[in-house]
Amino acid sequence: MKNLIRCSAFTVVCAFAVLAFVPSAFAQAKNESLPALDVTFSISSLGWGFQAARPLPHRSDIRGGFNFFNYDTHINDDGADYTTDVRLQSVNLQFDKYLLAGFFASGGALVWNGNKGDAIVSVPGGQPFSLGNVTYISDATSPVHGESKLTFQKFSPLLSLGYGNLSSKGHFAYTVEAGVAFHGTPKATLTLEGSVCTSTILGLICQNVATNPSIQNDVAAQRQKINDDISDFKYYPILQFSIGYKF
Repeated sequence: MKNLIRCSAFTVVCAFAVLAFVPSAFAQAKNESLPALDVTFSISSLGWGFQAARPLPHRSDIRGGFNFFNYDTHINDDGADYTTDVRLQSVNLQFDKYLLAGFFASGGALVWNGNKGDAIVSVPGGQPFSLGNVTYISDATSPVHGESKLTFQKFSPLLSLGYGNLSSKGHFAYTVEAGVAFHGTPKATLTLEGSVCTSTILGLICQNVATNPSIQNDVAAQRQKINDDISDFKYYPILQFSIGYKF
């Protein structure tokens, strides 16, 4: 956890160092005055956020920000209950080019994409559920439980189009933006403990999930099934509204 905090803090510092240094160097090279700083608060599909932009010559700017939001959700998949904690955390760095009457095109990346989901998996005792193509019954005396994690690639290029006034005069700043981040194929994990039962003419026969190789193969098949189901979710839609002040 400490390493993650150091990594995210370092990424934020680097992103805003770019905002501070690049426009200054560009302005000095052109013998121009230092551009103003635009600071905005944003609400988007990436979460709550703070954005800072440095206007550049020729109706453009360089922009960076930090986004965050947590929420819980509940999913039932193949008879198993997933209580999921979704954590949205990302740092964006973008170049905006204003084209006409406030409309702009933007390119950049989530230079640190910490979006992820952590789930507690449970199957009540006596309830049937599937692992791969095999149906089991969760043991009433030792119900199946475990965890699942969903992660994305840390660097995610993005493109967007929007409308705003960061490159114009005045103190009131706003943007409306829509685009997509290319975060690649997500990766899901699944680990289970407890016991599962199968029905026979002699009654239920129960076995430990963690120590039975055949059941572990079925757990692996279920994990692969989850990854196959989410394999098309390679693109994250971005819808964002920002409002703030120009210094």
